[in-house]
Amino acid sequence: MRGCNLYSQHLTDCEDREICKGCLPRRADHGGLCHTCHRRLELMLHDAPTVVNWLTGNLATGQGASTDGEHVSGSKDLPLPIKASIYDERQAICDALAAWADDVAETLGVTGPLAHTPEQDSRFLLTWLTSIERLDPIADWWEELAEHTSAAHALAPWRPAMRRVPGVPCPRCSETNLRIYGGESDVSCGSCSGMMREDEFELWQKVLKAEAAIA
Repeated sequence: MRGCNLYSQHLTDCEDREICKGCLPRRADHGGLCHTCHRRLELMLHDAPTVVNWLTGNLATGQGASTDGEHVSGSKDLPLPIKASIYDERQAICDALAAWADDVAETLGVTGPLAHTPEQDSRFLLTWLTSIERLDPIADWWEELAEHTSAAHALAPWRPAMRRVPGVPCPRCSETNLRIYGGESDVSCGSCSGMMREDEFELWQKVLKAEAAIA
């Protein structure tokens, strides 16, 4: 299981409540993952092929490019220097997805992807996600993919600016710190890290309006 804790909620023996941000573990609703981590994993797997394609499109560049032998073909067969860090991260994501797919296929006794491509590996992992989340290595797999996704975005950012959702409290922690990250439709809480799909957020807004009307 991942070590996710509830924001501002504490174990009975917590002695540092003034500085502790929360030490009461979240409930694992999806195998070894809480709802938020499950949703993040869905999004990361769904976006992985797009991330790889984005990194590929950002390989060739002048500034910061590798000069020690890493090249891609350019026009008229002239080699173009590439950013070695982007090349390495792109390959690391592909390798991680392929290794994960192989491990899952062997563990579950199912047929894996016909070919190891980001598209096929991600589709395979999403298909078996419910079973995958019950496997012991799920926390390590989650962390690995999250680290690669974060590193890829740091090397070649693709998300537009974050948009805040003013005046709407989070249904989990009640703080008004909701935001929508660029390229996503899910609403996230900057305080407790909770997530809501777009339809869940619309329902939550209706609940708040109904409560306000009664009051």
